[in-house]
Amino acid sequence: MEVIAHRGASGYVLENSRQALELAWRQGADRVEIDVRATRDGRLLVLHDSTLNRTTTGQGPVSKFTWEELSGVRLRNGEPLLLLEEAMDLLRGRTQVYLEVKDPAAAPGVARVVRGQEGVIVGSSNPATVSLIARESGVSTSLLVRELSAPIPRAQEAGVDYLHLCWEHLPDPVSRVSCSLREEARAAGLKLILWHEERPALLRRIGRLTGVYGVCSNRPDRARRLLGLPPGKQFRSLAPGGGDA
Repeated sequence: MEVIAHRGASGYVLENSRQALELAWRQGADRVEIDVRATRDGRLLVLHDSTLNRTTTGQGPVSKFTWEELSGVRLRNGEPLLLLEEAMDLLRGRTQVYLEVKDPAAAPGVARVVRGQEGVIVGSSNPATVSLIARESGVSTSLLVRELSAPIPRAQEAGVDYLHLCWEHLPDPVSRVSCSLREEARAAGLKLILWHEERPALLRRIGRLTGVYGVCSNRPDRARRLLGLPPGKQFRSLAPGGGDA
């Protein structure tokens, strides 16, 4: 089971920042999930929200500005804004990447950046977006589904490789990941990715499930322990005597 760092190690430092991506890798995340939006001139910005307000020093919709107009904007931790290409370079050779395309305008650019890259997953809640990504890049795709009804038919219709269940808002979402659901997904050729989960009791239960490809978490090191997984590769290499390879 993969541990996927949700917006990097966002439970410890600012989400979608260089610091969050670096920490996620060092904490042994198998994969880092980052969000992508397009500026007005098509540059690909690593940012979750549609506006700059919450996590940067700027104000207003991302899509309103060109990359040059954002040159003076910083993340709230003081770092410069992060472009997708920079994030990919930072993580290359260290851990795998899961990109969530937050707006359709970013899809063509994302497809160009990831084309032919092994191990990359690109996801969206928009079926048209993942269809374009699959067609133009050839990488694996994921459909993010919040609805409780018929998640597998939705994913099949979208033609994706992964079904990402976004059920973190439920009090007990694990109970809905039944044996029959997991078997149905397997029969459909779909790999299951679970929402970002931080509740210890639920993470322990997820760790006992079979047929789950990955689970997201804001605290990848803690999630590994609660899931009953060994330390990640990079975490082991940083242990005493392991070096920093």
